[in-house]
Order: sequence, then structure tokens, then C-alpha cells
Amino acid sequence: MMKSNSKFRRFLSNDITLFVLSMVIAFAIWFVINANSQTESNVTISNIPVTIDLPQEAIDDGLEVFGAEDVIASVEVTGNRITVGSLSPSDIQVVALQSNSIIAPGPYTLELSAKKNSVKTNYSFASNVTPSNITVYVDKYKEKEFTIVDELVYKVEEGYYANSSLSETVVTVSGPETEVSSIDKVVVQGTLEGSVSSATSGNFDLVFLNADGEKLNLKMSTVSVESVKATLNALPILEVKLKVDAINAPKSHPAIRVSPNKIKVAAEQSVLDSIEDGEITIGSLNFSNLLNKNNVITYDISLPNGCKNLSNSTTAKVRVDCSDYDRKNFTVNSFSSDKIDLTKYSVVFNTTNIDVTVCGPAELIKEMNSSDIICKVDFTDKIDENLKDNVSLELSFSFDFTEKYKKCWVYGEYTAMVTVSKNK
Repeated sequence: MMKSNSKFRRFLSNDITLFVLSMVIAFAIWFVINANSQTESNVTISNIPVTIDLPQEAIDDGLEVFGAEDVIASVEVTGNRITVGSLSPSDIQVVALQSNSIIAPGPYTLELSAKKNSVKTNYSFASNVTPSNITVYVDKYKEKEFTIVDELVYKVEEGYYANSSLSETVVTVSGPETEVSSIDKVVVQGTLEGSVSSATSGNFDLVFLNADGEKLNLKMSTVSVESVKATLNALPILEVKLKVDAINAPKSHPAIRVSPNKIKVAAEQSVLDSIEDGEITIGSLNFSNLLNKNNVITYDISLPNGCKNLSNSTTAKVRVDCSDYDRKNFTVNSFSSDKIDLTKYSVVFNTTNIDVTVCGPAELIKEMNSSDIICKVDFTDKIDENLKDNVSLELSFSFDFTEKYKKCWVYGEYTAMVTVSKNK
């Protein structure tokens, strides 16, 4: 037994024997590979993109192909096993045969055909392209922005107002000009069940409508937003009274009437609680601007931050009917200083007299004299410790009347030049 093993080792160690054995093994391997490579095989190549080439005339006119962005094709090929097994989608090109004749917008059905697209050519197509044809739309590109309209339906508990807000307020639509131009309005539609008395929210898809209110199916356009989050904040309601502050007003005067005099507002409860006595001041009424007539002045209705005006009015008219009053011009030559220490400063009025217009009840105007008009200058915040000698100032006059004529007022604004100096 040991002699047999020794003979076998001597046989394998012989160079000639090893050479012959290697050649036999190599030939066997070559034979197997060659036999397999000549075997015909069918393979389906999938995920091949479709090429659609428009003519230059169409491109120059701004035309583009829509609806083919995600189209892929497949085709069956036949050939030797090694070649077809190494093919990839990039080795084959699928083209739309009639695309080079398109020169006008519209829908087109195009036949698909496959051709070889690489150096690997030792195969043939065993089937037609799948799909055999596709439908595309050719048009100019258009992009348009739309405001999203809230058309949500919900019930609100009595005494509350639901203030809705959307996470997005605009949407941009881009695609074929014909499809984009058919959009008239973009809305959010839906129903919230139950009564709303506190904050609630939900997600809603956008709905695209044409001019007839019909829903559109945007098959070839892309949108920047497909759905939005709608939040409803339930706010308590309060009826408030509108008023104006009267300045430079006489002791008694015709009634100041505001129309509308009340409106309903909605806000957080803390905001409503801050509205004193349920009244909101919308401005100041300066009697210096009123003549003896039926005065009508328009004010914007300005509300505290966080308040929503639930009325249909954004302005209010303020009426003061002074048509039963009279007016008369007076020359005043007696002036006084107010809010200044005359032990420290000297005041010289460079104006010797002024003509003023006084309005008031007719019987009082008829009896009034210039001496009944108190004319003074208020020096509040006009003088400081660093005042130099003989400083000239232009200051506004304020007016008052002796007790009998407290129902009168001065129409217009008046100023005086005064010289102020420190006392030595």
C-alpha cells in the first residue's frame, strides 16, 4: 500500500505529467464556457426611460412635453447568455417615433420603439416595447400663484366666534399652460362635526376649481402644496361701545353722536377683560376744529391688539350738530403765562393782539366781550435751567372763558412769539 502511494506521488511530481494534466483541465473549462456562451437566452430589460425629442421649431416656440416624466418601458431581448445577462437599461434607448413632427400644443399618442444604445450589439429584440405607445401633452410652460380660500364648514357655540387660519395661504401651480390657465380658484373644503368652542385643527386637501365651480384633476401640473393644516380658534364675543374723547371742549356742548355706536368684537378673554366699561375710544374730537354747523367727521375704527371686528363697519361717523349756535370774531390783547415761575423768568409777548373766532350759543356770543376771553401760553417742558437770555419761542395759545361763557369755545389754532429771559 505504501508502495502504491509512493508511485502516485512520483507520477504527480513528473513535469510532463503535470503539464498534460493542466492542459486537459483547461480544455475542459474552455469547453464548458464556450458551450454555455453559445446558448441562446431571453431576458426582459426593464426601467428604460423614454426619450421624446421635439423638433427645434417647437422648442423655439416654447413648447414642452408634459406627462412623460415618470414613464418607463421594458423590452425582451434574445442572444447568448453572457451578452444578454450583462445588459442594463442604459444599453437600450426607447424613443417616441412621431415626436419630431409635433409643432403645436395638444395631446399626442406616440408609438414607442427600442434601439441599441451601446457597444453591446450581439443580441436582438424579441418583442415590441411595453407599453407600445404613450399619451403625452405638449404645451407651453406656465407657473401661477393662487391664494388659498377657506371654505370650511363648522358650527360655533353661541357667544363665540371661530377664527380660522391656514398653515399655507398661497399655492404655486406649474405645468401646461392650458391646464394651469383653467384654474379659477383654489379652496379648502370640509366639515368639522360638532360645535367649536375651543381650538381645534385638521388637515385638508386643496381643491382646484374652474370658473364654473367644477373640480379639476391636475394630471400634468405640479403644486407647491397639496394639503394644509386648518386651525380654528374659538374666541368669545363682546359688544362694545364706541366713543371719542373731546378736547378743548366747552363746559356743555351739543351731544356727540357716534354711528355705529356699538359693534361686536371677538378676542381672547384676557383682551376683552382689559376693555374698561366695555368702551373703546376710536379717536379725539378737537372742538377747535368745529364751527357752528352740523359737523360730521369720519374715524377709522381702531381696536386693541388681538380684537377682531365682527361688524360690517371699518369706519364710524361722529356728528356734533352746532347749527343752532353762532360765532363771532374778537380781538384779544391780554395774554397770560402758565406753568412758568415768573420770579425766575421774564416773559415778553411779541404779539400785541390776535383775532380769534368764538363759537357758542347765540345769546352768549351776542353779550360776550374780548375781556371775557382768557388767552394764555403754557410753558410746560419749554424752559430748562440752561436757558440763555432773550430766547424767542413760538408757542400755542390755549383759551378759557369767564364763568358765564363756559359753553363757548375758540375755533382754530393760534400761536404767539414770546421772548423769555432769566431774571437778574
